[in-house]
Amino acid sequence: MSLPRLFKPFQQVHGASVHPLLTKWFESELGQELLEEEQDILDRVLPSMFGYHLVQTGIGRPHWLAGTSTIHNKLYVSEKPQHHDQYRCVCSRLDELALATESVDVAILHHSLDFDSSPHRALREISRAVIPGGRIVIVGFNPWSIWGLGRFFLMQTAGMPWSGNFISPYRLSDWLKLLDFHVEGYESTAFGLPTANRRTRKLFNWIAYLGQRIWQQRGGVYVLVAVKQVSTLTPIKPRFRTVKDTLVNIPIAGIAKPSTRHQCNPGSSSES
Repeated sequence: MSLPRLFKPFQQVHGASVHPLLTKWFESELGQELLEEEQDILDRVLPSMFGYHLVQTGIGRPHWLAGTSTIHNKLYVSEKPQHHDQYRCVCSRLDELALATESVDVAILHHSLDFDSSPHRALREISRAVIPGGRIVIVGFNPWSIWGLGRFFLMQTAGMPWSGNFISPYRLSDWLKLLDFHVEGYESTAFGLPTANRRTRKLFNWIAYLGQRIWQQRGGVYVLVAVKQVSTLTPIKPRFRTVKDTLVNIPIAGIAKPSTRHQCNPGSSSES
């Protein structure tokens, strides 16, 4: 049994202020470099996914990452109205998703679970909307990385993105397994130091070089793809008991025949 936390997560305390703060961080030099690396991975993943409807979610100002997808109908789920030429916006909370059940072929979660107050419930809502055989593409911050290590020193400053959830991909895979999803693949990026100082990043560029070759799944950001399992019904033959012949053959010769009655004539006498 878990007890209630004394210090609430950052996104619960500040509420809607998470959106402008994260938008500002993605507009920084470090945030722009991270978006380019994430876009590079998604550009290699999305063209192989087909269907009729694609949904992308995110926090803050929308960063449309599904440009290389061949799916025609594309939606962006946001808590605030958004206007863009590449997508149509659906105003909805992620944990109360205003989408029909089994109506989405591909769902992209761009750091949505990192800054949601109830990420497990949000993931359950997304899984409800995905059709059997559909895919979920999750982009999130990796706690088992240099970025995750720096989070322990920066999360108390209420800065972005260090105050997010930073859900482990292994924990996330367990959640997906409970929702009947199978993890197809996993890639990570952002192996350098999480600092906005360009000179410092270049000075320690050798860390990113080693990370790409030694810690290939320990990047600061991961992209995880999972497919929803198709539920099949296996017919089970009913175990009917064969009805055997339980009748006993009785010989007819031993059965007494009914007595023969004389025909009654009105004019005849019964006396001899």
